[in-house]
Amino acid sequence: MDKSDTVRPGLLETLHRSSAIVLAVLQNRLELLATDLEEERLRLFNALLLTSAVVALGFVTLALAAGALVIVFWSELGVTGLVALSGLSLVITLLACWRLRLRLRNWPLLSGTLAELKKDRACLENKT
Repeated sequence: MDKSDTVRPGLLETLHRSSAIVLAVLQNRLELLATDLEEERLRLFNALLLTSAVVALGFVTLALAAGALVIVFWSELGVTGLVALSGLSLVITLLACWRLRLRLRNWPLLSGTLAELKKDRACLENKT
């Protein structure tokens, strides 16, 4: 058997193949990142749109309800009724702000990309 029959790939060829694999994985992960960023952008836009609708409609509803209550109970409650309505509105607003902060704090950012990178890292650590 000749040495030429059992030629192993050279260092340059191995390096070339390895770099092609690394670039393919990197391209795959960047495409995944771009997809995740697009999903986050759409999610954020939807959240902002819904938030603005809730704020606008909530303001109109509270204004109309407060006006109706003031008209109905003005003779009995007067200014005290206005203060009570203002306090109730303040409590509801603070609860809504707390809920919004909780939701934003637990917002998963780029979860698909991070999960794939963790899998890649685990595979690489197991092979070494």
